[in-house]
Amino acid sequence: MREKKRYLLYAIEGQQLDEKAARLTVRNAVYAFLGEKGASEANAKFMEFNATKQLFLLRCALGSLESTIASLALQTVFNSRPIALRLQKMSGSVKHVWQKP
Repeated sequence: MREKKRYLLYAIEGQQLDEKAARLTVRNAVYAFLGEKGASEANAKFMEFNATKQLFLLRCALGSLESTIASLALQTVFNSRPIALRLQKMSGSVKHVWQKP
């Protein structure tokens, strides 16, 4: 059976990150909070990154939506400097998540 997914649009506040650093931050946040088993069940995947607006798109499994959001909300430090990952929008399709409300 096909797994239902949700697409989450996040904004990075506090630091300017490049795509590699943003990917590392997201991966570390998910693994630190959920562990290996939880991370594999969440199936979180970093999809797109906008360096000028400091936005990134993350895909995750519907069943692990709340835990994925919580793991990114708890990420407060990167390279010994404060950082905040703020959820901007959530959608069931990539097309709708990039549209303005």
